[in-house]
Amino acid sequence: MHIENDIPVFLDFWEAKEQPTLSDLESYLNSNEKVYEKYFPIHCPRTEERLSAALQKYEAKMDDIRSTSASLPGIIREVDETYEQSFGLGLDLSLKLMVGTFGSNAFVTRENRREIYFAVEKLSAERNHLKVITAHEIGHVAHFAMATRNGLDWSTVDWGHGLTTLFTEGAATYLSKRTVPGLPEPVYFTYDDEGDPWVKCYEDNKLEVKRRFLEDAVGDWDMTKEKEWFRLSGGSYFGYNRLGYLLGTDYVEQLVERIGEDAALTFWNGNDLKADMMEWLRK
Repeated sequence: MHIENDIPVFLDFWEAKEQPTLSDLESYLNSNEKVYEKYFPIHCPRTEERLSAALQKYEAKMDDIRSTSASLPGIIREVDETYEQSFGLGLDLSLKLMVGTFGSNAFVTRENRREIYFAVEKLSAERNHLKVITAHEIGHVAHFAMATRNGLDWSTVDWGHGLTTLFTEGAATYLSKRTVPGLPEPVYFTYDDEGDPWVKCYEDNKLEVKRRFLEDAVGDWDMTKEKEWFRLSGGSYFGYNRLGYLLGTDYVEQLVERIGEDAALTFWNGNDLKADMMEWLRK
């Protein structure tokens, strides 16, 4: 495992300026382009509006950022060890810890399915919250490694369709609950203590959520649908974003009950995953 912690570089920049300006932030980003090359623009738009808004938010997050910089490397090693004891996958992770501009909180890169970024300005500094989001992101890597070990032909995966995202986010959440058990249910979806209304919305509207996702999945999938179900910028249907995470977790959990954990997590190996998901959505 390799952990590259670039948070101190940002802290040095921030603490060197009495009141950093937009020009200062632009200069910092340009000087550290390598750190942000996979963050902008896919996981956060680099616009003047975005950077200006970030400048107004940083100061309130500084204590959390400093705390997370100190604690997250150890948490990552702890969670990785739990995965290794449970699954023996030898993940050989590459992780980058950085301060972003309030876009995505964490992601596995598209180019390397064992490379994870954490943008810590979007994270709660509470230890259990950090353990859960770490377990979620490593869960993606573990899920992909299981598929590779079982011979999945990656060229057959339709990465651009919401049903694939539903499965992968559901699997990562399922694995986070298995790896860091015993926490309140909403923590596994929001990685903080603010998720109760969000989960309640899903539970109160579950049948309608399934129906709306099915309706979207039948037609052509596009970025508008992707944002609605899986991005922070969604939420126009029910008033809460990323409901696809809860729906995907429900799908994976019932699949585990139906066919067992190993078979469920590798179900895209040799099965018609989309057809099975569509049948489940219709129930």
